[in-house]
Amino acid sequence: MHDSPPPLGRLPQFSRFRPRGLAGFLVAVLVLVTGFFWFVVRIEVPSNNILILMRKSGQNLPTELRSDFSDQVILYPELVAGIAKKTGESEADVRDDYKGISFEVLGEGRYWFNPYTYRREIVPATFIKQTEIGVLIRKFGKPLPFPKTVATLPDERGPVADVLMPGRHNINPYAYEVQKFPAIAIPEGHVGVVTLLSGADPVRKNRYVVEPGEKGVQRATLPPGLEYINPYLKQIDIVDVRSQKCDMVGDDAIHFPSSDSFTITIEGTIEWAIRPDHVAEVTVAYGDKRDILDKIILPNVRSLARIQGSKLQTREFISGKTRAAFQDKLLSELKNDCWTQGIDIRSALVRDIKPPAEIASLISQREQADQEIDRYTNQIEEAKSEARLVEQQEMQKQNSALGEMRTTVVTVTKEAEQRKNVAVTKANREFAVAKLTLDAAEKEAAAIRSRGEAEANVILFNYKARAEPLKSAVSAFGDGYLYAQHFFYQKVAPSIREILTTTDGPLADVFRDFQTPDTSGKGGRR
Repeated sequence: MHDSPPPLGRLPQFSRFRPRGLAGFLVAVLVLVTGFFWFVVRIEVPSNNILILMRKSGQNLPTELRSDFSDQVILYPELVAGIAKKTGESEADVRDDYKGISFEVLGEGRYWFNPYTYRREIVPATFIKQTEIGVLIRKFGKPLPFPKTVATLPDERGPVADVLMPGRHNINPYAYEVQKFPAIAIPEGHVGVVTLLSGADPVRKNRYVVEPGEKGVQRATLPPGLEYINPYLKQIDIVDVRSQKCDMVGDDAIHFPSSDSFTITIEGTIEWAIRPDHVAEVTVAYGDKRDILDKIILPNVRSLARIQGSKLQTREFISGKTRAAFQDKLLSELKNDCWTQGIDIRSALVRDIKPPAEIASLISQREQADQEIDRYTNQIEEAKSEARLVEQQEMQKQNSALGEMRTTVVTVTKEAEQRKNVAVTKANREFAVAKLTLDAAEKEAAAIRSRGEAEANVILFNYKARAEPLKSAVSAFGDGYLYAQHFFYQKVAPSIREILTTTDGPLADVFRDFQTPDTSGKGGRR
């Protein structure tokens, strides 16, 4: 807000002030200058507003430049650069020397601009809502060349290609007009077909869709969501790609002659949808849902129904089997024909087939008779099935008895085998125990034998140890007789003190034997 000047009632206070000398004059001048800057030059820009400056003093455009810039009042950057290039001045000098509206704007704050040099204007900032977009209409620059619809260069006049997104924007209203458009909401189950209004000419002419960047209908579509699209650059057509139903009843029912020249009426329902990868082509080539029905689906289904129906007689349309086969054939061929045209036929249901009234009763009676025949045939088949069932039950009982006997035989055999295995296992275990006992006995006998041999060897060695000295002694005497004699004398002699005897008797025999030579050949004396 601007600060208001002091009320007139306060002016007499200045008259009471009488400056004295040079100092007082300077103080007065300082007060006047400060007041001028504070109350006249100062400008306050409040919140959510912008400041636009218009230079009132300065030079007009040179005469030689008026042919190019005579209709321009905005000193936009390209204009300033062009003038500076032709006049040889700097761009800053051009902004300061020439009259016009400044392109740049200033935001909230305090500024100091001389109102005698500039016209100062405070305007609200531009706000774009969340569900809107802003399109800038540029008021300066060169006119758009044909056939462009949006300005893509910074010095072209007209709608700007880039849009203003939701939020605040500081836009100079003398340079741009802001047009607000609602954002395009593409609901679920729909897509957006994009038509580019400005761009390069298509390379391939006379086609429903063009390549990316070329002017015309784009092959790629927009998914569900909120789209911020410049309506001067692109046109969005929302197309429903959900399943649709077409009821062929009343005037839309199908009429065709049968092979026996009776008129058949068919009522049904067709479920269809646009193929997601052919939405753009189908929309351009045929139009909306009603156009797709009138130009693709209904002509195809009528044609196929007449072709397939003319192959059957009237009574065949009453039979359930023939009717189902007719419906399957109709769906198969209709699906193939419409698929190539960008339509997905998801189902084709024949709800009712109406033959001519004059033969409907006859066909109905015949159909009832056929149904009775089928019923009796079914009853016969049921009786045969019951007989086969009884036979199967008896066979099942027999097989069950045989199975039980086989189970018993198998059980007895298994038990015998188990007892045999137990006996064999027990015998093997006893055999192993006996074998281990035998091995232990053999090892014990071997140990006893080894121990006996060791003891015998000890005794033998003892005897040998005792015999060796005796043998050596006998060897030293020449034979055993002499050694025995020596040993005898050695033992007896110390005990004999005197002998009183004759040469006869037992004692004399002892000594006599030592004196008698041995003639037996065994050594010694007799």
